[in-house]
Formats: sequence, C-alpha cells, structure tokens
Amino acid sequence: MSTDLQWLLVRKNNSFIVKRGADVGQVFSKENGNLRNLHSHKFSGLANSKTISITDTGNGIHIVSRKQKAAPGAVSKATATGQIRSRTGSRRALGIAAAVTSKKAGRPDLRTAALARVSALLAAQKEPKETPPKKSRSKKTIAAPAVARKSKAAAADDDDDDLPDLV
Repeated sequence: MSTDLQWLLVRKNNSFIVKRGADVGQVFSKENGNLRNLHSHKFSGLANSKTISITDTGNGIHIVSRKQKAAPGAVSKATATGQIRSRTGSRRALGIAAAVTSKKAGRPDLRTAALARVSALLAAQKEPKETPPKKSRSKKTIAAPAVARKSKAAAADDDDDDLPDLV
C-alpha cells in the first residue's frame, strides 16, 4: 500500500491525534517516529515507510530508524538502532544524528527536525550549573551588612536586660 493512501486513511482518525483548544489551530500527534510532533504526512510515523525515532534514555539518546531495503513484512530485522551516550559531546551527537537521518534512514528532509530533537534532549539532560550570588560593587550594599551586624548585636544586648538573672 502506498504511503499516500495510508495517510489518506489515517489522517482523520487515529489514536495519536492531539487536539487541545480551539484557539490553537494546529493539530499535533504523539506517535512514535514523529520528530516534530506535528500531524502531517511529512512527519508521520504511521504513514511513512522510512521513519526515524529519537528518544531519551537514562544514559543517552536512542535513535531507531527503519532500514531502506527492508521488506515490508520484516519487523525486528528492519530497524537499525543507534545509541548516543550522554558523555559524548554535543557536536559529535549532532553529527551522528545528521548521518543517521541522511544516509542510513534515507530521509534527508528530516535532518533539521532530527537535529532539533537531539539538541533539545541534550539540553534537557544537562544538569544546571549552580550560580553563586552576584557580588555588588556599590558602597551601600557593602556597608549594609556591617550595620546590620551592629544592630543585631545591640538588639541582643537589649534582650538580656529584660530577662532576670538566674545565677
């Protein structure tokens, strides 16, 4: 069955369509193999024979693509899997993703979508850096903590006068 005919059958009704809010106007899809999550024939993982799925795993990014010369009935042998480890640099990871989409999967039109997905997953995997508080160079903020310390010490001395001596 051709991919165009499959898209005509699947485009109106399938379980992966996401329509939220009438004001949005865009229809999304959450199927496996859809890189942009847009409900269109180009990005569809259901209607296309050559699909690419990029997912996040605990220790890296997993790329699954359908082989170009695979038989339509083949299931497990028809897919090629690749793993990008988390310690791999971002430039290398993007190069691997570009090579897989263009050469192995045979979908050079999805190259930018695959690179966007990989870079988003890499950014999500990064641990945020702890930023120290900014040091101010103004005289008021430098002098304020010293005044606050003096006033706290004075307040502590005043509190001792109100309490009776127990000794």
